[in-house]
Amino acid sequence: MACKRSGVQIPSAPHKIMKTFLLETKELLFSQWVIAILAIIQVRIVAGNLGPEIYGNIGVYLGFVGISFRLLSSRNSDLILMNYKSTTKNFLQSSLLFELMLGSFSVFFVFGIFYLYYGFIPDYLFLYFFTRIFLNFLEVFKGVFTHEGNMKIYSYVESSSNIVRFILIVSFISVNPSISSYFYALSFYQIFVTVLVLSLLFTNNKNRDLKMKFKDYLNLSKNNFYKIRTDQAVGLIPTHLDVVIIGYFSNYYSAGVYRIAKKLVEPVNSLIVAFSPWMLNKIDRKNNYSFRDLTFKILIPSSGAIALSYLFFGNHLIELIAGSEFSDSYTPMLILATGYIAYYLTFWTRHYLLLNGLILQHTKGRIVNLFVFMITSSLLIPNYGFNGIASSVSLSIIFQKIYEIYAYSKNKNFKNND
Repeated sequence: MACKRSGVQIPSAPHKIMKTFLLETKELLFSQWVIAILAIIQVRIVAGNLGPEIYGNIGVYLGFVGISFRLLSSRNSDLILMNYKSTTKNFLQSSLLFELMLGSFSVFFVFGIFYLYYGFIPDYLFLYFFTRIFLNFLEVFKGVFTHEGNMKIYSYVESSSNIVRFILIVSFISVNPSISSYFYALSFYQIFVTVLVLSLLFTNNKNRDLKMKFKDYLNLSKNNFYKIRTDQAVGLIPTHLDVVIIGYFSNYYSAGVYRIAKKLVEPVNSLIVAFSPWMLNKIDRKNNYSFRDLTFKILIPSSGAIALSYLFFGNHLIELIAGSEFSDSYTPMLILATGYIAYYLTFWTRHYLLLNGLILQHTKGRIVNLFVFMITSSLLIPNYGFNGIASSVSLSIIFQKIYEIYAYSKNKNFKNND
């Protein structure tokens, strides 16, 4: 009775937190849900038409391209967010020019890798490489709309661009099931996204302050750019070269089996992607956000449901989506799901460290990830193949997140004692 008279309704607190969370992230969740469903259907069509070997070959090509562009451009949306903290000038045009320059450098890097590894570049990849330069503008869009807190437009762009990507890939593969069709479809997708984000950026650019010169933008971005690039470079090998590594040390079939396993745990990553701009916006505006409530009342219950889904329905999911020839993907899928769920539970640590000037702590966590990956992959791949590299990736993620939790706790305790 005392609790009732005092107005304290403890049981309703988790419900209220969940309701608020869902209201604030509903557009992001919807867009990532659409993306996840389309990705699964796309895997079924592409892998079913092309088979494990060609599907694995595509993964190797994408791995090389991913490492080249990620080295200079990935997460530059964070750079935009950090620049907003340092100036009120209008730096939109300069940021786009900066991304164009980085994209051009990345293409030269891609050419070098392909000539060194293969000795040639297939004709269908030239258009894909060229249009990939302009996809860098998406980073500017993400940074600007995350800063503004416009999750609705952000979500619409994410979902609509992936719908177009799905339609193009499925159409091209259905007409001509080949590796060239896949990359031609990606090329047209990249053109669509470029036009879309540029139109939105210029239409919504309401900043009438003095435009920042390109040279000034370089000076503004320099320090944070190097920190973000170092952070991303360290994570390149486990993130983008895992498929390449298994393809090199084993064969394209093993790469295809592993890639299906990785694709099937991508919905977990989609949740992280959905929550990330919301989380960045929360931390940017409210430094004392309760990560404890988020973890115990939202992330842990949902991660339990995710884990049980993979455990009990994983085999059926593989057969439904990829076909019986990919049945070997079940075990590496469960192993990868363990690591991805660990990341999901603690995804907010990176955003906290970034916006509290501690991005180098996240870089150290990635160094731990890389160190664990290199040691365990060299020991496990020769004997366990795709199961070995899946174990290596999961162990690397878990050790990285343990370090990030330590860095977060250390900084939090220091602030409390200050």
